[in-house]
Amino acid sequence: MKKAFTLAEVLITLGIIGIVAALTMPALISNYKKQETGVRLKKFYSSMSQAIKLSEADNGEIENWEFTQNATNENDTKEFFLKYLAPYLKYTNIELRTEEDIIGYTGEVTRYVISFLDGTTAMLHSGGCFDMEFDTNGYRRKPNRYGYDKFVILICVPRNNSFCGVNKHFCTYFFAEQPTREIALDKCKESRLYCSTLLLYDNWEFKDDYPYKL
Repeated sequence: MKKAFTLAEVLITLGIIGIVAALTMPALISNYKKQETGVRLKKFYSSMSQAIKLSEADNGEIENWEFTQNATNENDTKEFFLKYLAPYLKYTNIELRTEEDIIGYTGEVTRYVISFLDGTTAMLHSGGCFDMEFDTNGYRRKPNRYGYDKFVILICVPRNNSFCGVNKHFCTYFFAEQPTREIALDKCKESRLYCSTLLLYDNWEFKDDYPYKL
């Protein structure tokens, strides 16, 4: 006589599998998000660093580039990007967007946004430095929150030591204020704007002590 599972045994087994899946799936999804976000951040940072080096070969040292600090006209921001960075990057388009177009953005002015081939975007602004708010899943998708899918990278022209540090033009947000990982971790906990520096210390990986759950 052949032995077989009863219906009750099958249902119990499926129930156990369902419980285990329910317990493990959130962790698996979170780990995937962390890995995907870290990879996209590392790619963007590396691409920008390479673009700057190539541009310096054609346009001279970065400290001599024409840059309008705290520009009130966003066209100055666009012109800087098109002249010094665009020729060395692969992107689909650059467009002017209002705050209503950008999910989670609460600013009072419009911003130019670059869209890249992998669906990521970067919102540009000429402040004390050339600010790039990199969005790892694009500005049209939530949560659009610093430290989760938005991270700030700076190009400082002329050199602004208070942002990047001595002899540095390209850096994560206020890198000069975070000389160690421990300080970067505390700063990230204090404000999510600083989290890009913590991730840089960790080679763009989300360690177990990263303060926010993706």
